[in-house]
Amino acid sequence: MSSVIFKYKKQIETLNPLQDSCFLYDSKRWSKLNTESKKLVAVYENKVINRKDVIDAFIKYYQGEKEYLYPFILTMIWGFADTGYGTYRTNKYLSSHENKNLIEDAFGAIRDKDIEKAYKLLMKIKGLNISYVSKLLYFGTRARGYKDHALIFDIRVARSLVKLLDVDGDISGLLDITPSNKYKDFDNYNKLIHRWAKELDVAAENVEMFLFDGKF
Repeated sequence: MSSVIFKYKKQIETLNPLQDSCFLYDSKRWSKLNTESKKLVAVYENKVINRKDVIDAFIKYYQGEKEYLYPFILTMIWGFADTGYGTYRTNKYLSSHENKNLIEDAFGAIRDKDIEKAYKLLMKIKGLNISYVSKLLYFGTRARGYKDHALIFDIRVARSLVKLLDVDGDISGLLDITPSNKYKDFDNYNKLIHRWAKELDVAAENVEMFLFDGKF
């Protein structure tokens, strides 16, 4: 096992990502979200949304209880949280039939256990970078019960990985670090985190949340 992660085992074990990784859906901040989208997630207005809520939204979609936009919008609200540009970007992603088709087809690829296809379809949506593509893949694959499900890979996680591996602390502060947009790199990231999780005997989400928090 890598010593760089093992020394944080107890800290990682205490995390509860499904419940504690949560954000408020502030209806005022999201007031300009398009009408169709607002109606789909109205039940969550001014409520805290956690990871389990979003996973459950994907489960309902895959069981035929909800349309594909329901889990997509909830993922965007959870992901953008209280940032000032979440509404604008979400509306932009949903501004064309082409983008909507890409989203629905990607969710279908997740159902068919083809993560690479889903990844490449979502990456065709302008502005929907690895940070949000990985969120959608994470929630979707968790909902479908993938053994080695996808994990969230954003700037904070990427920076923490470099910081963690920069034992002497001489390098990470000198670099402008962003996650790679290549599928093979995303796949390797997922394999690494799942390997660490198995060695630590914790859920892979715990390791990812530990990296996202960066409290080490």
